[in-house]
Amino acid sequence: MVLSDVRIGQRATVTELCLQSITASQRQRLLASGLTPGCAVELVRKAPLGGAVQLQVRGARLCIGSLLAQAITVEVKP
Repeated sequence: MVLSDVRIGQRATVTELCLQSITASQRQRLLASGLTPGCAVELVRKAPLGGAVQLQVRGARLCIGSLLAQAITVEVKP
């Protein structure tokens, strides 16, 4: 499942960053923000009409675009 498909309030674990879909600078920004494979995330909110998503990552809030969220593979926690 990709991060953009996660529902609001749901928690997931990042399994992979799809390197073919993102640029080197986007990948660097995600890694610097703490969004790395194996980390836990919670989807806080989504902008309407497929806009940005807000995540809780390692105690901080992070907003990323929906296209970038589609490049991040996650495993949803039960």
